[in-house]
Amino acid sequence: MNYDDLASFMPQIRQIRFFNCLSEEQRSALLAISSIHDISAGDMIVTQDGVGDALFFVLRGNVEVSIKDLYGKDVIISRLERGEVFGEAAIFLSARRTATVAAASDTTVIRIRRSDLLSFFRNHPAGGNKILTLIILSLLKKIKITNEDLVLEKQSDFDFDYVDNLVQDFLTETEDDN
Repeated sequence: MNYDDLASFMPQIRQIRFFNCLSEEQRSALLAISSIHDISAGDMIVTQDGVGDALFFVLRGNVEVSIKDLYGKDVIISRLERGEVFGEAAIFLSARRTATVAAASDTTVIRIRRSDLLSFFRNHPAGGNKILTLIILSLLKKIKITNEDLVLEKQSDFDFDYVDNLVQDFLTETEDDN
């Protein structure tokens, strides 16, 4: 979509932290390099192991983030709502995506390609610094949530190991009594 089409979404765009922090000139420049995409419920936006070259903002609807488990089954690890961002790592790395993101409902996203965003950073350093700071904070928040999930999983594993040991001790004592 061109900038005129983006203007119809301006109330929603201004509610997104990444756009809200910018001056009107910076926001206009960022929107000029953005595109809006309508995604039907169930459609994939990015796929795990695909090479990423853009980041996305959820403008309307919501998406589910999933990864494949050891058996190749998709496991939903999070749900992102309006105003949230995904694909941030693609701005820093030309690497394979670590997850699949699919529309959980009819969804509209804003897409910004890496090359365009890097050009924005060069041409609007103050706005670029704000965007980079928010991207880093977003990634740190996701790392924190992942670490908390890992701790809970490890605690859960520990508890099961403890219970398994108790059961094994009990069975051994029972066998010794016979």
